[in-house]
Amino acid sequence: MKNNILTIGILSAVLGTACTEKIDIDLNEGENNRLVVEGYISTDTMQHSVRLTRSTSYFYNQPSAPEEGAIVTISDNEGNHFPLTYDGKTGNYLTSPDVFGVPGHTYTLNIKLKDGSEYEAVDELIEPNFFDTVYYEYTNLQYGVDIGAYYYWFYTTFTEKEFFDDKYLIYYYFNDSLWNPTFDDVLYASTASYMDGCGHFEDVLFSAEHEDSIPHNPHVRCDLVTISTGYYNFVTQLYSETVTQTGLFAGPPANICTNIINKDKEKPNGLGYFSARSYDKYEFDIKNDMKDGKPMKDWQKNDLKN
Repeated sequence: MKNNILTIGILSAVLGTACTEKIDIDLNEGENNRLVVEGYISTDTMQHSVRLTRSTSYFYNQPSAPEEGAIVTISDNEGNHFPLTYDGKTGNYLTSPDVFGVPGHTYTLNIKLKDGSEYEAVDELIEPNFFDTVYYEYTNLQYGVDIGAYYYWFYTTFTEKEFFDDKYLIYYYFNDSLWNPTFDDVLYASTASYMDGCGHFEDVLFSAEHEDSIPHNPHVRCDLVTISTGYYNFVTQLYSETVTQTGLFAGPPANICTNIINKDKEKPNGLGYFSARSYDKYEFDIKNDMKDGKPMKDWQKNDLKN
């Protein structure tokens, strides 16, 4: 009995000592903060923006500090260069309004900070895919059952490139207002294989218990955005770490991938992602909650509803 007590005492002392080991972790704050990059180039002709800020402490309840005084350019593999100009206040660096990306080109973002640090990000602008049909239902029924809410249920199909594993984002605009501005609302997907050349998305928009809350007779715009595999991985990891990592049995947090590479290999890379993306857009007006989008054959409508 005494031996047992002695053994338990020794084990308790060892375990108690092990639990007090000091571990130093470099947090992304103070002198260890990191450059954060948000921006893209697309097939739209527009003034593109790249935002540069610094990472801050989790307990720092203020907007991230903008990174000022940087030299920022975008170039492609054909030798085209697009300088960006700082807007003077928000960390946004802007191209001229006539800049657009070309499908099949690879784009490089170059950043030189005022302290001499240099970063580079590369992404490929994938050939776009195109809408075949955009169809919607305005209803309060789901599979024939009144669910006590009214909503638009959108169906979209599009032609895919054969043998490509393309990735997408879909954005919906109602009366020129973006309905799904955050990643957890964006409908994005990866098609694992070529299936008769047709991709298929469904989404419910503006579900509301009271019909008066639904925007009737809106002007609708749908954007089909084809993105690279790298950016798709970034989006899915960001979604996983910020939206689905909840509950008692959630996995441990993990670093999110980035393509913001520090040219000094001895120093940490930046955070965020610079992406290249191609667009197909389709617009139409809903009148009296009855009008379809692009024409769809009856058999297509039936297939989508089943």
